[in-house]
Amino acid sequence: MSVFNAIIKSLKANITTIIVYLAIFTVFGNMQAKATVSTQETTFEEAIIRVAVTDNDKSQLSKAVVDYLAETQEVVDPKTDDPQVMNDNVRFLIYDYALIIPEGFEEQIKSGNAEDALTYIVPGTTMSQYLLTQKLNDYMQDIVIYLNSGYSEEEAIDLTHEQMVELSKTQATVIDEQEENHRSFFTGMFTFNGYTMMMLLCICGACTLTFMKDRDVSNRISVSGMHFFTRNLATIAAVFFIGFVITTVVIIVIQLMGMEYANDKLLYYAIDTYTLMFVGLGMAYFICSLTANENLINMVANMFVLSMSFLCGVFVDTQYLSDSIVKAAHFMPLYWYTTAIKFINDTPINNIWSRQFGTYLMIEILFAAAFFMAGMIISRKKEQYAI
Repeated sequence: MSVFNAIIKSLKANITTIIVYLAIFTVFGNMQAKATVSTQETTFEEAIIRVAVTDNDKSQLSKAVVDYLAETQEVVDPKTDDPQVMNDNVRFLIYDYALIIPEGFEEQIKSGNAEDALTYIVPGTTMSQYLLTQKLNDYMQDIVIYLNSGYSEEEAIDLTHEQMVELSKTQATVIDEQEENHRSFFTGMFTFNGYTMMMLLCICGACTLTFMKDRDVSNRISVSGMHFFTRNLATIAAVFFIGFVITTVVIIVIQLMGMEYANDKLLYYAIDTYTLMFVGLGMAYFICSLTANENLINMVANMFVLSMSFLCGVFVDTQYLSDSIVKAAHFMPLYWYTTAIKFINDTPINNIWSRQFGTYLMIEILFAAAFFMAGMIISRKKEQYAI
């Protein structure tokens, strides 16, 4: 019990490190999560856009097109007919869409050719712009159909205008109900958490364990008659307690930051995170067995954790990495953590607890066990040979 209490008290030296990494996590993790969040409710909803129109034809049909736009969109006067200027205005978001009706527009439509009759500037950048382009194409095609059916120009315009205005009253909303096509806020936060947790646990855990390697502390414990494995058991218990507290604080922070988002999978995210805790503590114990120098501990932890974060999908999604890198990442624990996070995100809640999810967790546990075993072997050999 004395070993346990001594290690807990030594944690005070790492309070600044914990605060710094938690600050990094809350700022950059939140930014990344909100930048990549995609929900079923916000996939797409049609909106009215600002349309700049230049009518160079001044015909009855061109005026009908302008009237249609004025009735369904927000039409503005570009005060120029220079395509380059209009293009710049669209790119600087002075308006969302630009349309030029060239001379001879009406004659081209009457000849039955509606293709390339209008000049669009930056169409299709957004879904609303794309839909407007399609509606204008449909408008001209309907005019051609009515004219070819024997209707007069006035009748064709009236019938087309009535139908298209009525159609515009129907709000277009696209909802993709497939969960794998959406990334929740919590998926983004818990993914970035892979870096934060590993760094906190490796540095705080390893630096705390170095306290036990202090010559004075080591001598006091040695003369107490406490067995080697008993001392190590108390040491591991204290480090596990520290890891549990840090992990719980991180999960609570994520929950508080994501209160505006619906989440019914927090339990499964938390299970994966607590499993990663074992990996982080195991790596901390392994690093501490190699060196007691705090500068070297920071260097080694940064080298390993940063490398894994880039290769295992924490900072860069694995879909953007080459196949060879992804294959190599299979031999790193963070890969299985992020894979489990994706599995939780993509799977309906009733199907998450499965053999596949359990496999991901078990692989993480095996990595943790390997680190602990390696650390204990190295520590034992060093003590035997007084290294």
